[in-house]
Amino acid sequence: MADSSSTSAFISTLIIYGLTAVVFVWLFLLLRPKNRRVYEPRSLKDIQTIPEEERTEPVPEGYFGWVEYLLSKPHSFLIQHTSVDGYFLLRYIGIVGSLSFVGCLLLLPILLPVNATNGNNLQGFELLSFSNVTNKNRFYAHVFLSWIFFGLFTYVIYKELYYYVVFRHAMQTTPLYDGLLSSRTVIVTELHKSIAQEGEMQMRFPKASNVAFAYDLSDLQELCKERAKNAAKYEAALNKVLNKCVKMTRNKTQKQLDKLYNNGTKPKDDLETYVPHKKRPKHRLGKLPLCLGGKKVNTLSYSSKRIGELNEEIHEKQADWASNDRQPACFIQFETQLEAQRCYQSVEAILGKKNFGKRLIGYSPEDVNWGSMRLSSKERHSRRAVANTIMVLLIIFWAFPVAVVGIISNVNFLTDKVPFLRFINNMPTFLMGVITGLLPTIALVVLMSLVPPFIVMLGKLSGCVTRQETDLYSQAWYYAFAVIQIFLVVTATSSASSTVDSIIDRPRSAMTLLANNLPKASNFYIMYFILKGLTGPTWTILQAVNLLLSKVLGRVLDSTPRQKWNRYNTLATPRMGIVYPGIEILVCIYICYSIIAPILLFFSTVMLTLLYVAYLYNLNYVFGFSFDLKGRNYPRALFQIFVGIYLSEVCLLGLFIMAKTWGPLVLEVFWIVVTALAHIYMKRKFIPLFDAVPLSAIRHARGEPGYSYPTSDLGLQEIKDIADEMKGKYEQDNTHGILTPVTKDDLKKANLIPDNDGSSENGTPSNPFESGSERASLSGSNAESDSIKKLNDTVIKKSSTLSSSTKDNNESTFVPEGEKFRKFHYSDVEALRNKRPYDEDDHSKHGPEGAVPVNADAGVIYSDPAAVMKEPQAFPPDVLETNTWTRRILQFFNPRRSYPFDSVRMRFPLVFNTSIEYDEEYLSSAYTDPCVREKDPIVWCCKDPLGVSKQQIQEARSNGLDVRDDFTRYDEKGKVIFTYNPPDYEPEAKK
Repeated sequence: MADSSSTSAFISTLIIYGLTAVVFVWLFLLLRPKNRRVYEPRSLKDIQTIPEEERTEPVPEGYFGWVEYLLSKPHSFLIQHTSVDGYFLLRYIGIVGSLSFVGCLLLLPILLPVNATNGNNLQGFELLSFSNVTNKNRFYAHVFLSWIFFGLFTYVIYKELYYYVVFRHAMQTTPLYDGLLSSRTVIVTELHKSIAQEGEMQMRFPKASNVAFAYDLSDLQELCKERAKNAAKYEAALNKVLNKCVKMTRNKTQKQLDKLYNNGTKPKDDLETYVPHKKRPKHRLGKLPLCLGGKKVNTLSYSSKRIGELNEEIHEKQADWASNDRQPACFIQFETQLEAQRCYQSVEAILGKKNFGKRLIGYSPEDVNWGSMRLSSKERHSRRAVANTIMVLLIIFWAFPVAVVGIISNVNFLTDKVPFLRFINNMPTFLMGVITGLLPTIALVVLMSLVPPFIVMLGKLSGCVTRQETDLYSQAWYYAFAVIQIFLVVTATSSASSTVDSIIDRPRSAMTLLANNLPKASNFYIMYFILKGLTGPTWTILQAVNLLLSKVLGRVLDSTPRQKWNRYNTLATPRMGIVYPGIEILVCIYICYSIIAPILLFFSTVMLTLLYVAYLYNLNYVFGFSFDLKGRNYPRALFQIFVGIYLSEVCLLGLFIMAKTWGPLVLEVFWIVVTALAHIYMKRKFIPLFDAVPLSAIRHARGEPGYSYPTSDLGLQEIKDIADEMKGKYEQDNTHGILTPVTKDDLKKANLIPDNDGSSENGTPSNPFESGSERASLSGSNAESDSIKKLNDTVIKKSSTLSSSTKDNNESTFVPEGEKFRKFHYSDVEALRNKRPYDEDDHSKHGPEGAVPVNADAGVIYSDPAAVMKEPQAFPPDVLETNTWTRRILQFFNPRRSYPFDSVRMRFPLVFNTSIEYDEEYLSSAYTDPCVREKDPIVWCCKDPLGVSKQQIQEARSNGLDVRDDFTRYDEKGKVIFTYNPPDYEPEAKK
């Protein structure tokens, strides 16, 4: 048999990857100060898409001053500046990295001597692995240490799931999340035809303030897509010809200009002077590419007229959208989160399992995949089955190239039986190390990087209701894909290739040989961890792709004000459903080999430490916030750790069987049963609590006397009781319904009043839902009574305020009495105050005293000035000063004392004090397809000194197209410059 190449591969890999990492770090330190937009965009004041409270301070001076600066910050700082999802990603890396370090301290001092002494005298890293052991009694050390290590993992999973549930419940009771529209809206899909009516849903949930159904708006959607496509083409073409006009006159002599203007006979501000009609940009109609398309048309003239026509068609359909076919999905809105949670927790009991598909809460209108709303249960299940089948086939076919990678990692063992590979034996040791260590790890990384976009696409096609569900679908399948390919396939092929010679000679002992050589596959993962640990984090902070896009491709590709604005103001956002599995598979590997080849734990500890530092920097300084998953990837990642534990236990079981050590075998079987029972218990205890918030927790957070957080079971029994209680009330209700004032829209549907034109003067559709002040009584009276007005007041009443209490004595546990909103006392906050989004004398909109108001797309955002100014009190500490180390260690084994509800809530950053006052117009049609509210496009072109842009604006206006050149100009080099936001830009309010 060939000798092991693990030592040479390790040295070669370490040298090459180490030098690569040094180069990446050197480039990062060299480029960072001069390229702040690439390396610390979150600290720049002129990036408009970052809310002030989410903006970070500039990177501290010194090459690595930021490391100490960020590591010293409390969790509240990370929650505010990396988002809840970013915080839990960092927490996950920190937890599994800490467990890897504990594994080093626990396992290495015992297992390394047990494996290395008086064994098979193997070479390289194999000497330190399970396969070197010959004394069967030594396997008891492996089995009992596996109990301790896997038991510690299981307990930490339980503890972290407990923390996540308490964190979620506490977060949902903060002023920010308690007042969100998504927290007050329950989504129910795949409704049975018998109950898919507003009246039926109102009858079952009488406290609902609004029940809205999804509608088939495919025609309107297609028109909006066509309009957006034409607007993009028109904007690109218009800016292209304007750039050409400026270029034709820049740095020209007077003689050349006279020739251009034909001695003054051609107008200076006429596009025809510079770009004749026949030479203007053109495109083909139809969906077929290039010459296969339809008629070739002038982009400027055609798109301008077509957009005007589309505007009229869209306005008509927007005004009459409710006449389309209704889809089996509804959105039940409530005035408070308390009532929404009551509904969410009782939907299954009241409607019955067979009468609906899914129930969701906490998802904004932007989160909804509107194309999936039309699906019935059968259609959704069919789509999911097709998507899953495609994923299974992809896993099967992808196994072939991955298997080649595994074989290459131990190719030196094949040279005796594969003659054409014998030249490998004559290679220098260093080159052999490159082939068996460097080449397969890089190939595996490349193969795995091609998969995520395809999985995300399948998630969208599988019928996922929200983009969060799509993300979780991607996380589940990408992790399954990684486990099968990176662990199972590579391990099997690597160990098989190292024993092929012996298997051919002794085929009956194939299983024993494979089991004994299974630990040799760990050599590949040592190299893989070096790659991930050295080049992975350093490549991440280098931001080479963003640097290339910003400095090279951006300057070449971006020629319009909007393109340049987007390039500068749009930050990269990590997709958590893809980021998590990339780290989870590393955890799975080190768990699987922790007992078999414990030396791997040293490399996993270093790797995860460096990954933590890299993500800590990027999440604070580089990445923007993605859509809000509320940390849902974290518990899924915790549960998926069990995959690694099961695989490790099964591998040990197989090794014990092949070694015929029956004592350790029985003990390992027992522990597998214990692990499975713990897994089942945690799923039943925690999963029902991820989205459901105990009503007592909400009441307790409001300071209502007599209520406290249900610490014993986190509210699991209370949630079950609420469902039974609401079902009983519904069954005992003799009227089975409620009386509500009819709206004008209802009267129009009943043909009791004429259906007037619903479009306003500016071309935007009127509200499809009438607000409370526009309700008409059934008696036909034009004036409403005061009681009806009071009943139908749609102004949002804040259920959680800054002074809301969470204790029976009305003392707030969220915002200390001395830390309420204060008067402004900083110059930049004064500037914000002077830009109040409402009239000082108009009290129709009013936020907490001293709050910083900001106009947004759906209403007004009121922020805590302490959070905006990053004052020290905005970031409460993690641990009370009275907590000693001894007490903290003891509390580690008691999650109830480690994470009491009130303490977790008090540790939140003051950014959770933010409140949002939604516009009534937005609330009335929030949960409708975005195409219903879509506004007419605004084309943004660059203002040229010749006046051509003004001429084109007037020409487009005659066709009903809005073109503007605000906040733009050309610099002295003739390059486009923007000086402010696009005219159609609005800050986004959290929904």
